[in-house]
This record gives sequence, C-alpha cells and structure tokens, in this order.
Amino acid sequence: MISSGTISRPITGPTSANYPVVKGEEDGAKPAIVGSTLLAVYLFILASRILDLSGLWWLHIPLILWAMLTITTLVRGNLQFAFASKATKYFAAFTVWVVLCFPFSKWRAASMQSIQWQVQSFIIFLIIVQIVRTKRDWQKVVGAFAYATLVGALMAFHFGYTLEGRLALPGGTLGDPNEFALLMVVGLPFWWFKASRAQGLRKIFFLCCTLPIYLAFARSGSRSGLLAMAVLLLLSFLFARGTQKIVIPIVALVGVVASTFLLPGYIQTRFMTFFSSGSSADAATQDRINSDIASSEERKALLIQSIQMTFEYPMFGVGPGCFSFVAWDERKAATGSGGESLVSHNTYTQVSSETGIPGFLLFSITVFLCIRSVLADYRRLVLADMELAQYARYLFMSMGALAAGIFFLSVGYTHMSATIFAFSVALHNVVENSLKNSGSRAAPKVPAWQTATLSNLKQRPFQANQLKPRRQAWPEVSR
Repeated sequence: MISSGTISRPITGPTSANYPVVKGEEDGAKPAIVGSTLLAVYLFILASRILDLSGLWWLHIPLILWAMLTITTLVRGNLQFAFASKATKYFAAFTVWVVLCFPFSKWRAASMQSIQWQVQSFIIFLIIVQIVRTKRDWQKVVGAFAYATLVGALMAFHFGYTLEGRLALPGGTLGDPNEFALLMVVGLPFWWFKASRAQGLRKIFFLCCTLPIYLAFARSGSRSGLLAMAVLLLLSFLFARGTQKIVIPIVALVGVVASTFLLPGYIQTRFMTFFSSGSSADAATQDRINSDIASSEERKALLIQSIQMTFEYPMFGVGPGCFSFVAWDERKAATGSGGESLVSHNTYTQVSSETGIPGFLLFSITVFLCIRSVLADYRRLVLADMELAQYARYLFMSMGALAAGIFFLSVGYTHMSATIFAFSVALHNVVENSLKNSGSRAAPKVPAWQTATLSNLKQRPFQANQLKPRRQAWPEVSR
C-alpha cells in the first residue's frame, strides 16, 4: 500500500468506472496485522452487539477500540489514499451536509444524536478504507462481520425475546426485528464467500453456520427482510454457474417447505399478507394480522408524508432525526390527533426529508458508486483473477440486499451502511494493488463465444507451419 508519509503517483492504464487507480503496497510489504486484527475485533463487537448483553457494557470497550483505531488511522497518515475514491468524497460530502443542516433543524436537540451517529459512521468508514489494504486484511474484517452475524443469531435464540411474536435481541439497534433481519441477510453472503474458498469439512462447517442465521431471520417475521432476502437470492441466481442455478431454487423451495414446520402460525400468516389479507387464523392471531396490515398502510402514509416534506423543505430538510416529530406536528394540525411518533421507515426518504434534496443526492450517489464499483471490479476480474472475482461477487450480493432492505428502514446515519460502503472501497483498492503487483491489468470482458474460441485454440497442438507467412500479391500502382 501507500507507504507512510508519501503519496505514490497513480499508475497508468485504464481505471475503473468510479475510482482512480492508486498505487498500493509493494510485494513483500508487511501488512498492518495489528491494525487489521483490532479492526476485526471492533467490527465483530459493533455488528453483533455482544457486549450489550454482557456484564461488561460499562467498560465502554467499543468506544475505546474506536478511539484506538482512530488514532492509528491518523498516525498512519495519507488520508489522500482513502479520498482517492469518488465514493469516499461523496460520503464525506454527505456527512458534512448532515452537519450543515443542524442550524436549520426544526429541533436541534433531536438532531444531535443523528449527527453524532453520522460522524462516527464516516470515521468507521475511513478506518476500514485506511487499514484494509491486502487480501488478508479484507478476508479478516469480512470474516469478523460474518461471525458477528452468526453470534447475533445464536444470541437471539438464547437471550432474545419476542416482540408481538417476532424474534429480536433485547435493547440496542437489533431490538428492532426488521433491523435484526437485515443484519442476517446482509451477513449471509460472507458465509457463502467463506464456504466457496474452503474444502471438505471446513466447507460443510461454514455452510452449517448459515442454518441458525436462516432460522433467526425467519423467526424475526420481517416482511422488509423477506424482500431483501428475495433480492439476495435473485442476485445469487444471476451470478450462479452450471449446477448452481439448479441448486439455488431447490434450496429456496426446501426453505419454504421447512418454514411451514418450524415457524409459528402467526409468522407464516404475516408473511402471506404479501399476497392476501384474508386468513383462516384464530381470533387472536387475526387481530395481530389486522394490526400488521394497518401498519403497512401506515407506512405508505409515512412514505407519502416524507416525500411531501422533502418538497416542503427541499434545501436543508427538517433536520437530521427530526422527521418523526415534525410529521407528528403536521398530523396533529391537520387531523387533531398526531398518533404515534414514527420514523419514515425508508432510508432514502428519511435522508431527503431530514437533509433535503442535496443530502438525498449525496447519499444515493454514494450507494450507486459503491454498487457499480463492485460490479465493475467483478467484470474486470472474471478472466484475470477468479479468486478476487469471488470477493466482488459475494460483496455485490450483500450490497444489493442492503440497498433493497434500507428502502423499508430508517437507518440513514447508522454504521451498517457505512461498513458495507467501506468494504466496497477497500476491495477496489485491494484489486488495484493485486493487479499492479502481478504486472498486468484486468482483461476486458470477453463475449462467451470468444471465450469458447480462445479455449479451443488453447487445446489445439501447435504446428510450425502456422507461422509461415502467406504470399500476397500487391497490385501495381501506376505512377
């Protein structure tokens, strides 16, 4: 990677669609083992929320680790390395814009926490991009996120509680069944990634680790999580090859059949409200289903209200974290009853209504750039480096599920999105560094028929007469 205290010149050659090519560590350079290990521990604690349920919460270990990693990043220097990517610049601009919206907030006290979350999330983003610079680093932090997902699922079965029949962790961000389900979905592809690189018993072990995640996800009863899972399975099918395209639908069908035996009747009926509002459930279950249907209608109304609020306050919005309060005031003035104070349940309209159209554009462009970058890296690597192509493949699945899942959740300033964004930028830097050290650039995408032709040519024995030049008659040129 970039050595401390110096900025290397960009190497020449084609660049990806989103990032300039930045020179990374030379072969043989010692990776930041301590920093990446510390970062892996921090991401595990942050994503799994394991300390929230332990007696050590009062030690503030995540805060201490965050401070240590921040100091490590600053001491290492060369923040230009992180800011070389467009995604970093847009995410930084979004963070600055969130802060700039504070003076125009309808309720400044309520905006303080959202601003604090966003600044912390951006620092986490920078820490990941600065520290993760090799394949080993990337595998380590992604593996930590995968294990955090597994531990979160196991803790839900042991320490969890049911919120109206739905599984979630007590307290914290994972106390919401919808956010809990989204974590399960976003973390699944990283277990598939680990299994794809393993053989024998290790491969079986990694695949078995996904079973508690599947079950915890299903027990959450999250309809938004179900849509995110559908996007994840669709992407996995599109990226599948050969027999995998047969295995994926079979596994999905087995999961649907198993759910009829493993899930409570209320959860099954709740999922079926996607297709029909009627059911033959008992009176108590039907009352809860009617409440779920009313909740869906309420979310539609909140979506419309958040869009209207975006155009009422197009520049700075109503202030970070203030949608629920301003929306309640508007409903109170219009109908005489404000009802419950609820968030928009849509990250994109949460950002647009609270930080205005500029904030919405900056956030949406960040999401788009990260997704496009991972897809571009995958296409460039398919013929050049299949191992790294697998990295991009599974990250793209996770990012696609995240982009779909946050459409039904208000998580615009939280660390989950920032972490996945950082994985994207860090992976691109690893790809560029690997291609540079191998002395080659990624080959352009070749059509399938050309790939088959090249394969046939490679299998033909070489013949010396292939090098004989053909005799060509040149026409006489009249002077």
